[in-house]
Amino acid sequence: MSSPPRFILVGCGLMGKRHIRGLAEARRHGLCSARLVGVIDKVPERASEAAELAEKLLGERPAVFTSLEDAMKGAELEAADICTEPASHHLVAEPLLEAGVSCLVEKPLSITVRGCRRILDASVRGGAVLAVAENYRRDPVNRLAKAVIDGGELGRWIGALHIIAGGGDAVLLSAWRHKLAGGILIDLCCHYMDIYNYFFGAPEKVSGFAALLRKVRYAREAGGLAVRKTPVEAEAEDSLDATLHYRDEIVAKFIANLAVTGEGVWHRLVFLEGGSIEIPMERTGEPLKISKPLDQDYLELMPHTTFLGQKPGEPYKVSPTAAEEIYDRETRILFPGILNGYRMDFWEADRKLIALELADFFHCVEEGGVPETGGREGMLSVAMVIAALESSYAGKSVRLEDVLDLKIEGYQERVNREIGLISDK
Repeated sequence: MSSPPRFILVGCGLMGKRHIRGLAEARRHGLCSARLVGVIDKVPERASEAAELAEKLLGERPAVFTSLEDAMKGAELEAADICTEPASHHLVAEPLLEAGVSCLVEKPLSITVRGCRRILDASVRGGAVLAVAENYRRDPVNRLAKAVIDGGELGRWIGALHIIAGGGDAVLLSAWRHKLAGGILIDLCCHYMDIYNYFFGAPEKVSGFAALLRKVRYAREAGGLAVRKTPVEAEAEDSLDATLHYRDEIVAKFIANLAVTGEGVWHRLVFLEGGSIEIPMERTGEPLKISKPLDQDYLELMPHTTFLGQKPGEPYKVSPTAAEEIYDRETRILFPGILNGYRMDFWEADRKLIALELADFFHCVEEGGVPETGGREGMLSVAMVIAALESSYAGKSVRLEDVLDLKIEGYQERVNREIGLISDK
């Protein structure tokens, strides 16, 4: 492709605007030359706000549309960046992909496996690039963790644990996430299933238990001396306990309780034969820590600490030479001097990670190639969460392959009807 790819942004809410900032970051560092030629949102005011932000950050005001049909007629384009609510992803992506327009779809690719397959099939029919905007694995801490796991210095992995607890009775970011066709667990947990897939590959079986613990949540806003609370009825489960079964009887645990209040917890550990890796939350810049116990550490244990581990983790030491092997060129440009950890606020880290996913996508559009997180990876991260929900629904473990092949859709049936993927006709 001789000229920079022209693309449209579909969906101009919080996520869409974050993508504009990510594009500006990528262009500022010479990682992407794509032109945003149009923005689409069913709410005209949101589309106008996005156009103004693009003009300010990118130096060019895109055209404003309120429908995909008008945009496809009114803008010459090679690509699209889809940031609408996940329940509509297949409705937006299918016509674009079938028309040969390459698409970057914000995660989750869809909220059901059937929806994911529809999008993948459309990309094949149209011969277009399909990528999923999965920014978490691009955080340097996860790149480093992958290198340590694969490097073998701690031996083979024998288990993993990720636990998240918090949320309380608040509406989590958006009310739609708590609706049947929103799927707060899928929307959040597909990130972490993608990380497990990135580290370990796909599991063979999944067992899980899910529940809706808070049937009413509250949107809060300041209102003078008081806090105004607006109740929102919740339909989607907010608690999940999943066990992912791998070969050699290895399991990875994932627990998310988004209903508990008070003091919460976020903790992720990978256990290997010779020690453990503590991986901090993405976009915090905290360092990766490893624990590699010595024989002496076992001798110093007390009865009450015997089962609590042998040695606290310490920041993993990375040399500048090793960093050049661990982090790709684009990551080193956006995180200059990166070794283990970085110092920047959430929003700066956020736009840099989005810049990385945009740069990867547009490189594939311009030069060919396969995105790091393509449609298959996006479907797999959704299927791993869905498998846990299907297991809970059926009361037994399920094979991931059966979920991917649409042989198990008991839990998903209501959702598929809600978003128009199946009907009673």
